[in-house]
Amino acid sequence: MNILIISDYNIAGQPTALMRAINKHTPHSARCIITNDDQFQYDYDILMTQANMQEATDLVHNWAEFYHFGSFIFNWPNVDFNKILGTRNCCIKYYGTFLRQDGARIRDYHRKTGIAAITGNDFTITGLLDGSYYHINSYFTAYSDLPRKEIPFCRPFDGEVLKICAGSAGNPIKRYDLFVEAVNELNKEGFDVELDLISGVSNKEALERKLDCQATFTSLHGGWGISGVESMFMGHAVLACLDPFVLSMFPDQPALLVNSKEMIKERIKALFYPGVWTGISKRSRSFALMNFRSRDIVARYMYILDLIKNRDKYLIGYTLPEVVYGPNYGAV
Repeated sequence: MNILIISDYNIAGQPTALMRAINKHTPHSARCIITNDDQFQYDYDILMTQANMQEATDLVHNWAEFYHFGSFIFNWPNVDFNKILGTRNCCIKYYGTFLRQDGARIRDYHRKTGIAAITGNDFTITGLLDGSYYHINSYFTAYSDLPRKEIPFCRPFDGEVLKICAGSAGNPIKRYDLFVEAVNELNKEGFDVELDLISGVSNKEALERKLDCQATFTSLHGGWGISGVESMFMGHAVLACLDPFVLSMFPDQPALLVNSKEMIKERIKALFYPGVWTGISKRSRSFALMNFRSRDIVARYMYILDLIKNRDKYLIGYTLPEVVYGPNYGAV
């Protein structure tokens, strides 16, 4: 199957990471079209310009068999997706902010069209759509496809100075303000905690700065995020607010659960006890390696695309997947 991934932005590098994983770990072929550049400097397959508009158009009309959109479906000159798409050859992948800001309209769109949606991993996203595929493990990071020995480990905590970063976009609902207040109060109480608020830089620079930290605060609203997962790969202790939906899937997840300033302070204080940070750090890295490797993520992804494409057959039953994925994938 030829899978064409189309997105307005290369959101956290996820569209191109999905393309690479499909091409490397499955028998399918994937291409990726991104229409707008940004400051994060992720790599591209096709960054649409006037010069390569025709190549992108040819992929739509003459190559693609399945269409995977990031955030919404949009047309361009000589491409009318209203004449191309149906309920069995496409899906839309949503990311947090876009869906949270316009959930009601998007829900009505999917009810009307029957087009499948793939959402994130916390209920503030999944709960907004009643017909989506709750594709939990869709967080590709820079470390998801590296050999284990090549994945760097953060600077260990020395028991005295704890450096914490916050490395996502910093939407106000995540409550970075409370996080900063908590750290300032801890410093006044004698706990030596340093902050690194990372925003508006390339992913390469963000990862380099994270390696100098030992913990990551993600959000009081909506899970680990991609930032938390890449921090787990490094061995960070991650502070996050997780809802029952996430915990039902990952009851053994290693993040320190927080939902208030006082809880943030309590969790950070606990990291200063001998052996606590080291234990959490090991669990974080193991959890990321077990759940967020590219080969595993893309297998889950492709089973969902199989469900979308062949939904009617699976509702009848007596049907096996077109491909069984894994180390030794092959046609059934």
